[in-house]
Amino acid sequence: MSNVLRKQCLVWICILFFNFSLEAKLPYTFTEDIPSDYYQFWFLYESESRANQSSLYVRPFYGSFQDKTTALKFKTILSPLYYREETNHWYAWSSLFFFTGTGIKHEEGENDEDIFLSPFFFWGSGDTPKEKYISVYPIYGTMQNKLSYQKIKYYFFPLFLFPLYSEWKYKSYEAQSILWPLTMRGKSETRDDLRIFPFYSHKKHLGKYSRYSILWPFFQWGEERMDKKDPMTYKLFFPFYLAKDTESGSMKSRAILWFPILNSLFSYGYDNKTGQKNISALFFFFQYTTSTKKDTEKIVFFPFYGYSYFANKEAEFITPFYISLSQNTNHLKAKSYYILPLFTHIKQEYPGTGRSDLYWKFWPLLRYHRDSEGNSGWNTISLIPVRFEALEEIWEPIFSIIEYKKLNNGEKRLHLVSRLYTQRWSEEEFHLHIPLLAEYTINESGFKYDFLYGLVGLDTRSEKSKVKLFWLIEI
Repeated sequence: MSNVLRKQCLVWICILFFNFSLEAKLPYTFTEDIPSDYYQFWFLYESESRANQSSLYVRPFYGSFQDKTTALKFKTILSPLYYREETNHWYAWSSLFFFTGTGIKHEEGENDEDIFLSPFFFWGSGDTPKEKYISVYPIYGTMQNKLSYQKIKYYFFPLFLFPLYSEWKYKSYEAQSILWPLTMRGKSETRDDLRIFPFYSHKKHLGKYSRYSILWPFFQWGEERMDKKDPMTYKLFFPFYLAKDTESGSMKSRAILWFPILNSLFSYGYDNKTGQKNISALFFFFQYTTSTKKDTEKIVFFPFYGYSYFANKEAEFITPFYISLSQNTNHLKAKSYYILPLFTHIKQEYPGTGRSDLYWKFWPLLRYHRDSEGNSGWNTISLIPVRFEALEEIWEPIFSIIEYKKLNNGEKRLHLVSRLYTQRWSEEEFHLHIPLLAEYTINESGFKYDFLYGLVGLDTRSEKSKVKLFWLIEI
């Protein structure tokens, strides 16, 4: 159907930011239900190991987690300054969400790697010349297998606007441009493209589409889906009128005073093949879509209310402050609520394994998380208004008043006032930690106490009690 019948409305651009919370990612929490080797000094240092899993935090400078069973490694330095995840097969890293890199590991030969400092620097490496490229904007660049093309090359961007010369190719298709996108010429056995902006352009693909424009964007017309049983034609007199029709009349769309992204003053359309009908008015302020199969539904009264359903995913908002998102598939059942920026609630269920993940936050007062491995915990204060576990694990112990954790190995942990006081306990042991003043452990065998980490200490857990002096002397 037409661009007027878009699956997602403009008002939900803000939702894309929160969809990050629903993305599947490898867990970097402990899964073994056995006791941990745990060490801590205030909030500054924390290390833990449990079977093949281990973690280390030197807050706020460094954090890491390693699982030797899955070969997963996670590392962050002054998050979000640097973040990296990797396995035996791939790795990905990010710096300030702006400078990023990804790579694929090979058992033999060099790794395939891509580095991006968008849009200024791109770099890639691999075993073959086709996998190696470099781009330094605005001077010169070559990119391989990016943006759906096998090769892209450009030379010099005057005033950072348009490349003086560029060329790209995909299979037998090759194109050249001077001051792209003002001029362009591309050709292959099945394609023919020409652009002299804004006077004339055509894009033709034998048996698939033909598109033309004169004085772009004012006059545009063409034919789409020429390889289908029911091809479609379109006509645009920008911005006053847009029309799309199929030869059989099974699909029809009209828009009056139409603008990209903003939608149109008024539009309507239908598609008998999909059973969809659409009406919109006042640009994005009112939108309505329905279908006979009920697989696509949308109604928007911006900014007061909006609802959308498509491909087993639902989104709803009431004013810009309340947003709910849900997904119901064979792999993931998820439901999220947001009252911006104060409240977040995210629940994820994995039908194949029977596991679930629950997260909620009253920002900035309280955060709670129960992960799919059975670990749970809460803390106050929570600095970050959205869910971002790497940042939360690094920064929130520094400022939290109370932290409580219940682990899947039966251990419980309580931290008070930026971890000036910590106690850990299970059915077998109790541990107390006050930085520099006390390290105390008691179990059925006895107790151990250290002052200043062994300046003076006493250990009664063995048959013969031991006294420690000046860290090294034991009596």
